[in-house]
Amino acid sequence: MFEDRGAEGIEFMKEMVERCNRKRLTITPDFDPFVVNHVTNEMVLALNAVEEEFVKAEEE
Repeated sequence: MFEDRGAEGIEFMKEMVERCNRKRLTITPDFDPFVVNHVTNEMVLALNAVEEEFVKAEEE
């Protein structure tokens, strides 16, 4: 009984590893690094502006 469960578990793990090694198809295409950097920089600037407003509000 336990041997069957062990073999079944190993087969399940092997199947999961095979699934992880397959290339995933996604809805979103691969992004250009320039675009990723631009978006990241814009997010950082926006968060900095919000943080500055928060600090000013606390000081008042």
